[in-house]
Amino acid sequence: MRAIYLISANTLKEAMRQKLPILVTLLALALIASSKYFLRLDMGHEQLRFIFDFGSGAFGFFGSVIAITAICQLFHSEFENKTATTLLSRPVRRTDFVFGKIFGASAALALFAFAVTLATGAMLAYTHAAFNSRGANLIPSPNYAGLCVFALIQWLKLCAIAAITALVCSASRSLLFSVVVSFMILAVSLMGYAAFALGGNPGELARIASFAFPDFRIFAESEAFAFAPIDLKAAASAIAYALIYIAAAGLAASWIFSRREF
Repeated sequence: MRAIYLISANTLKEAMRQKLPILVTLLALALIASSKYFLRLDMGHEQLRFIFDFGSGAFGFFGSVIAITAICQLFHSEFENKTATTLLSRPVRRTDFVFGKIFGASAALALFAFAVTLATGAMLAYTHAAFNSRGANLIPSPNYAGLCVFALIQWLKLCAIAAITALVCSASRSLLFSVVVSFMILAVSLMGYAAFALGGNPGELARIASFAFPDFRIFAESEAFAFAPIDLKAAASAIAYALIYIAAAGLAASWIFSRREF
């Protein structure tokens, strides 16, 4: 565990030195901050919903970009700089190396999730207060506890994306290949979620793909928590699914990585 902790801490430091995740985070925050100006109509609670959807979209899109690009860069920089060979020549197991990278990237994603959630909550609070200050029809307050649970679940979704990306990187020797394949997996998961959301009748292949790739339907249910009571069963199911998926993808990546020659 000490080896995993040290690799995770070093991975977090490396992730914070990368410019792309920081720029993507700043862009996400800028878009969330400007979300209110995309609507000029007084739509009450619907406008609050729009701001939340805007923040949720920024969370998912930019978070996925960070999850994939950061883990790919962190993995392949170790290969290119030969630091992976140095680490593995010491009493560091390859499982420790893989999970250290995943946990380090997850810590960086946690900082992103915190910033985006804070910005979204601030915009919701500001908009809600602005409507109520007019003395017109009062609109319900957002469920900020639900927003925090939503953020936790979405962060775990990003960690699952990082874990499946680590699985790709463990078998790939090319940074470009890892990035392209990881985004293809993300696209398959998104298309599967869209097909289910549009009421499509999934075939056997789609059911198999829902086990092989992250099933975004499980995480989507938490979007309702921002304006409704928290469904503890749905939240627990999403958290358990994410943790199991991260563990399974990490173990598979470790197994592949253990058979890799340097």
